[in-house]
Amino acid sequence: MTTLDRYTAYADRIEAVSPTYAAWARSLDDVLVGLLDEVPESQRQPELVFAVARRLGADPTDPGALRALGLEARPALVAALTSATVQANDPRRLGPVVPLFAALAVRVDRPLGLVDAGAAAGLCSIPDRVTLDYRVGTDTARMHTAPSEPSVRLVTEASGAVPAPTPTPIRIAARVTLDPNPIDLAAPHAFDRLVEAVPPEATDRTALMREAARAALAVPPVRIRGTLPGDLDRALDALPDGVEPVVLTTGTLVYVPGADRQRFVDRVRDRGVHWIALERTGILTGVAATLPEAVDPADPDAFATASLDGTAMAVSDPFGVRVRWLRDPNL
Repeated sequence: MTTLDRYTAYADRIEAVSPTYAAWARSLDDVLVGLLDEVPESQRQPELVFAVARRLGADPTDPGALRALGLEARPALVAALTSATVQANDPRRLGPVVPLFAALAVRVDRPLGLVDAGAAAGLCSIPDRVTLDYRVGTDTARMHTAPSEPSVRLVTEASGAVPAPTPTPIRIAARVTLDPNPIDLAAPHAFDRLVEAVPPEATDRTALMREAARAALAVPPVRIRGTLPGDLDRALDALPDGVEPVVLTTGTLVYVPGADRQRFVDRVRDRGVHWIALERTGILTGVAATLPEAVDPADPDAFATASLDGTAMAVSDPFGVRVRWLRDPNL
């Protein structure tokens, strides 16, 4: 897929949610495509590019602002994109993830030790602090209840082989976040930095992120500055004895080059630790091999694949708000 094709597809996907970001994506011309081709492929993601553009002063309500920035401040934009690590870790992605943690909690007899790889500020590091309802047709099922406040409440549309709620609570005894540029939510203006990656129209999403930030602040992790796969061992070794290690990636591995991506998968396997992921459908060869043939990666509702220990369990839209379960993780 070319850079232009990627942005055209993104515009079609985001139009209903953010007309301003769709307009920016459609404003790509030969100059902007050439500019983006100067940075690593993993740094050309629309959300990343738009967040950096806003940080450099581009007004997202102006459809021509991205093109103008590319013309007027090309060296600064290329330099900022090359080193940028903006990633909001939308807490809605926990909708397909929480049932996987719940299924894992049933299997093990000790609390979990969580390594959130690519955590940004750790808004997805709190699966135990989510009260999750699944809307299945006209019915609503409570999948998980957060035992402590502050917490986040999510409502997710679900279909397919929807797992039954499990009585076993999700117990997380230790949290480690790994990120090239980890964000300390307690620092001044940290939350403002996070929402640079959020379309300006998405005020409800920003409010939910604020709830998740409060919950994350209540259970602060050990923050490690590092990248995948090279620093995975360091993050796992930071977990205390007596916990069941589990690595979480949510929209992280698309930023990791292909060869390093496979090295990460191999290292998780070599360490013998659990791995829960919500990643773009098709970018993980092993996970993709476990998908039914009927799953079309071009389907917006199969944009991401939720997997447990390398086996695809569900597919969802990019934000995890519509989930189609392929397998019951409790079986």
